[in-house]
Amino acid sequence: MKTSPTGHPISPNPSPKIPAETRAQAARLLQQFVSEFDGIGVKGAVISTVDGFDVAMAAIPETDGSRLSALSSSISAIGDMATLEIGIGKHHESITIEGDNGYVFILNVPVQEIPMILSIAAT
Repeated sequence: MKTSPTGHPISPNPSPKIPAETRAQAARLLQQFVSEFDGIGVKGAVISTVDGFDVAMAAIPETDGSRLSALSSSISAIGDMATLEIGIGKHHESITIEGDNGYVFILNVPVQEIPMILSIAAT
């Protein structure tokens, strides 16, 4: 994976909407988040645009950030449709997926200019 001038990973297929400086800052913040919470189960995280492009990724070994971003976008859209369909709102706030060996938390990041999604892998 490519790295920024500060040494943080940058996706090979980043969102065309997000400036390089913003992607680098997101990568720094994600790395800090993962480092701070690694001892309590956080294994990595990805920030994506709502349309499925990755912005930044930190510490999820053997994971394709572009694929995870696309999956998170699709799951997030399904969450929005479900909340709308059953009449509990227009948007969901979060979705939790429980696997055999951990969890994926998908959270909306309400950035007005470019709404994003934060996906966190944890044990």
